Amino acid sequence: MPARNHRPSRSVMLLLIGSFCAAAPADERLTVWGPPPREKPHFTKGAEGFPPLPLPVVPQRRTEKKRPPAPPMLIANLARFSFRGWKGSPGAVDHLLNNAKKHLKVWYGWEQLDIGEVVRKHAAKIEHRTPILYLCAYYPLDLTSDQRHALRAYVLGGGTLLINCCGQREALASAEAELAVMFPGCPLRPLPLDHAVYHAYYDIEKVRYPVPSDNPLDGGAEQVEAPRLRGVTLGTRAAVIVSLEDLASGWNEWHNPGVPRVHAQDSTRLGLNLITYVTAENRYARFLARTREIAGPSVRPRTQLVFPQLIHDGNWNPNPSAVPFFLKEIGSNTSVAVRFERKTMEIKDPALFEHPLLYMTGSWNPSLSREEQALLHRYLTTGGTLLADAAAGSAEFDVAFRALCRQLFPESPLAPLPSDHPLFTCFHTLDKLTLHHEREPIAPLVEAVTIDGRPVILYSRYGLCDGWAHQFSTYARCYTTDDALKLGTNLVVFVMQ
Repeated sequence: MPARNHRPSRSVMLLLIGSFCAAAPADERLTVWGPPPREKPHFTKGAEGFPPLPLPVVPQRRTEKKRPPAPPMLIANLARFSFRGWKGSPGAVDHLLNNAKKHLKVWYGWEQLDIGEVVRKHAAKIEHRTPILYLCAYYPLDLTSDQRHALRAYVLGGGTLLINCCGQREALASAEAELAVMFPGCPLRPLPLDHAVYHAYYDIEKVRYPVPSDNPLDGGAEQVEAPRLRGVTLGTRAAVIVSLEDLASGWNEWHNPGVPRVHAQDSTRLGLNLITYVTAENRYARFLARTREIAGPSVRPRTQLVFPQLIHDGNWNPNPSAVPFFLKEIGSNTSVAVRFERKTMEIKDPALFEHPLLYMTGSWNPSLSREEQALLHRYLTTGGTLLADAAAGSAEFDVAFRALCRQLFPESPLAPLPSDHPLFTCFHTLDKLTLHHEREPIAPLVEAVTIDGRPVILYSRYGLCDGWAHQFSTYARCYTTDDALKLGTNLVVFVMQ
């Protein structure tokens, strides 16, 4: 009988590893966790292993096992930084993609990528097309200027940067500082619980966080809390995703009690959601990477309408293509003369009171100060009208905007306009509109704050700007392009009448 393969128990393995780490230098104890990547299959060439035959006899080639096609590359594990923690869990990405093959039924590949190669491609103006760059940052980041520029170009080109801080707060602080330099004005913020990354495949409302322990055999207590991923948002997509708690040991199903981490099962679920989210948003990400400009005629025979957009702190410009495309629609299909130059302004701009309408969108709280709220109130009560929508149907913006309306007009709450309101027939006749990814059309939903019989605020909780841009996030809660353009046109025509 063949000898049985005896494997040591998990506890014995932990003790052996602990004794090995105790003898290793301090840096080595922190660099390698968990099992290595799966070994790549070996393929035997034809006739290999046959002894040489006397000439002129020619050996017949035996049938080879054909090499399977290579899977599409999804993740590049960045390596050889100026810090030593990049290889913290070398098999993590491989094991995550193996789980993706098992649970998502998709087959993706990965590569170990020198950061220098990313820099060289950027210098040569070669686009790096791998959808995810994964950075394992146990130690604080200390990027060079060239590395920052290369990573920034990669993200702006549609790629996603995933930073795993391995439970180290110093690494998180350094990542936040580096990202602030790479993406000024785009803060690293907690991703809200309704974000698509928590619902792309699994619905994740709670995550288990094992309490760190110095005992290598400690099963450990767990805290059950909401997931705590952070993100840098470009458009309405999370283009950079950062985790303070370690994800890699969970992908490896590796018990690492001394490190703040996500439970292995929840870490894998988050990882599969990340894969689903990034691949679903890839087309939208590539769209955002293209700069689109629409120029109107330099001379128009009629008075021109300026369409100003409000600058604020709540991701005020999620899709730069939206307003130009929308203005082109109005200029082409209505008698309203539109100036195609983009007009953006802050609430404190004195020119605000020269325009009859103001457009506002965003993804989170615009955070207007009391002075700004007072100016906006004055603008609205002296003849101006605010048109607003929640970009991609953002629930965070929706809650914040409703609170803003209550602060501006506490005695006149937002209320849905009735279906027979003239807004819905002033240009297009709108009785049913279709939402992105919904089969059945719904009645148009526009809410208004009405003062002395005049709507001073017109608001859509479903995104309009997404449809105006002719391209939107896979997970957007918005109107389709045709219906977003129709509803937007009716809103402008109604205000200008």
